[in-house]
Amino acid sequence: MVKQQVFLFTLLIVCLHSFAQIQGSGGTGNYFPSKGWNNIPLILFPTPDISALREEDQVLDSLGGQPWRFGYNHPTSINSAIHGIWISTKNQGKLWLIRIKSTGARTINLAFDHTHIPKGNELYLYNPEKSFILGKFTEEHLCEEQLGSELIPGDEIILEYYVPKGNPEGYIQLSTVTHGYRTANEFYLKAFGSSGNCNVNVNCPQGAAWQQEKNGVVMLVTNNNGFCTGSLINNTLNNGKPYVLTANHCYSNPANWIFRFNWQSPGCGNPNAEPTFQSLNGSVLKARASASDFCLVEITGGLQNGTVPALFSPYFNGWDNTNNVPTSAVGIHHPSGDIKKISIENHPLISTSFGASPANSHWGVTGWDLGVTEGGSSGSPLFDQNHRIVGQLHGGASACGAQALSDEYGKISYSWNPQNSDSSQQLKYWLDPGATNATFVNGFDPSGGAPIQVDPSLSATSGVSGTFCDSNITPTVTLSNGGAITLNSVTINYGFDGQNTLNYTWNGSLAQWQSVNIALPQVALTSGLHTFNASVNSPNTGNDENNANNVQTSSFNVILNGQPVVLDLVLDCYGSETSWELTNDVNTVLFSGNNYADNAAGLISDVWCLNEGCYTFTINDSYGDGIYGLPWCPSSGSVMISLLGDSLTGIPASESDFGSQAELNFCIGETGLENINEAQLRIYPNPTRDLVNGKSNSPITDLMLQDLQGKTVIHTVLEPSAHFTLDIATLKQGTYLLRGTFLNGKSVVIPLMKP
Repeated sequence: MVKQQVFLFTLLIVCLHSFAQIQGSGGTGNYFPSKGWNNIPLILFPTPDISALREEDQVLDSLGGQPWRFGYNHPTSINSAIHGIWISTKNQGKLWLIRIKSTGARTINLAFDHTHIPKGNELYLYNPEKSFILGKFTEEHLCEEQLGSELIPGDEIILEYYVPKGNPEGYIQLSTVTHGYRTANEFYLKAFGSSGNCNVNVNCPQGAAWQQEKNGVVMLVTNNNGFCTGSLINNTLNNGKPYVLTANHCYSNPANWIFRFNWQSPGCGNPNAEPTFQSLNGSVLKARASASDFCLVEITGGLQNGTVPALFSPYFNGWDNTNNVPTSAVGIHHPSGDIKKISIENHPLISTSFGASPANSHWGVTGWDLGVTEGGSSGSPLFDQNHRIVGQLHGGASACGAQALSDEYGKISYSWNPQNSDSSQQLKYWLDPGATNATFVNGFDPSGGAPIQVDPSLSATSGVSGTFCDSNITPTVTLSNGGAITLNSVTINYGFDGQNTLNYTWNGSLAQWQSVNIALPQVALTSGLHTFNASVNSPNTGNDENNANNVQTSSFNVILNGQPVVLDLVLDCYGSETSWELTNDVNTVLFSGNNYADNAAGLISDVWCLNEGCYTFTINDSYGDGIYGLPWCPSSGSVMISLLGDSLTGIPASESDFGSQAELNFCIGETGLENINEAQLRIYPNPTRDLVNGKSNSPITDLMLQDLQGKTVIHTVLEPSAHFTLDIATLKQGTYLLRGTFLNGKSVVIPLMKP
């Protein structure tokens, strides 16, 4: 994960006190010497300059942009043809043996290339005490003649390669010996508790609802010396294809990657001894791209019947590519290479970017309510409220003691089918192999029996969140079909404030993995806070096989006789520094905003329903330079507060360097509202990349488009008309102000955004 501060990390030390089979097909090897290992040839690697490496790590950790490094890679070309020793076995087979030592290493792990293991031959790796054994490795564990090993404790290991009588010899070649140096003795007691103390184990009560999803999350060893996190991810065939989604910045040669399953505490507290786990090795790249920082690989080594062994209890997590804003989110990950943790965000995500990535390519968590992320969490899945992956972790700044800082996840929706992409740069080709145009897929449990046939769900709601200045409310729900049988009808029971007495019958044709938005009949409500509830029932006049996803709720506020005042806030690159409040004439806080993401400059709009009176808008900047971005940002921020398109007050970009705080005062009266209503202007679509249309209730005679620095970029004199079209295709991305002048001389200003 790309982090903005330095953390101390600890490499995991596994199975030091008792043997456990964690990688390979099982077995204890074939060589059991009675007088030690001294007769086996030894190849010694020198201790790297640990002090220099740690100094370099301090810089790399602070910059981020790569997996967290735990070891130093010694390149080599040790092979069974010219190194080691061959000895005969009692059953007339033969063994190739060699010792590898990297003096002072806390752990050693290996990478093999150009390796050929004929059927029947076996490869083992173990420590001299033979208390830690990896293997047996056979031809099915190789990927493109390559293999990566798990981490073996200590600074010396033995390679044992067994060839039965009459079998071809094959060929073993080591390409890398990794000296693990970031497991200093002072950190030993923290070996599986190295992440911050605000992190929560996934098997605590807070993770009770996420027990299936956790089984799909794996820790990755990449480039033989770095840690990341990834997740098994489902496809529309529900066939257990062993795809793993992670971050592009974790990428290295995937043929020697290690995928560690079930590295987690069996209960809520940290265990007294290292928990067991299982590992698979090797994968092939399917697709990756830097814009949304995604990487999709397919595991190849150690599979059973083409998928992850059932012993691992795998779960292939579902996904959602709709770009609907999640109302809450959960992250499951391995911070600092620690056992599996869970982080929870109870508020809606924001659409944002990260670093130099494109606008709206990421989901932003503006502040975790439980837990955080750390180095090693890179590539971990972000789940929406429907338990589907919507992104993978790119970077951020959250940390224990700084949960309010943001994290950014590359969107599934952005990675799905980017413009001008081919199969190597998108998810759609791999996760929707049947070209069903699915908008979502639920998770797949291979041990769960027959696929669900009937599964309607309500996956999103709109029109019932925020604040409304009108008593008339029109809820919209999203009906989705996760079952194999096409939905032809459902009944939606809904209501407000606990009174679910309203019913709506939907009829149509909805295939598996498809969704449809349904606008429910308009309802008139009184002023005040309200809660909307809806549930889906009676699919195809029958029974639902999965009732866990049938209910949606949402809260909102109705203010009658209020006036819709709009705040248009453009942030600079340091959104986390910005906060604001709106207070009335008795200093009561009515609305507020904070926890914005960094590097997410763009228009943020809020609508306030305000009664007649006077108000104060206070904007704060914790750094003390206002929302002035130059020279670090492409542009500075701005503020505009308007009523029905008419500006009430604001801060232009040219005055954005207001220091630590600025106050804007404005008043709303009945007279002003009546005058504004005489001349109204609506533009659509907004945002737009090329053409914008305008419609007004009074003829327009003049259009002027200005950037946020006040420069006029388009000025058009019109024949008086209530309709117009404006072409902005040649303009740069950004926010502009469109001023329309009416026949009566009045003018209104509306923000226009070009993404």
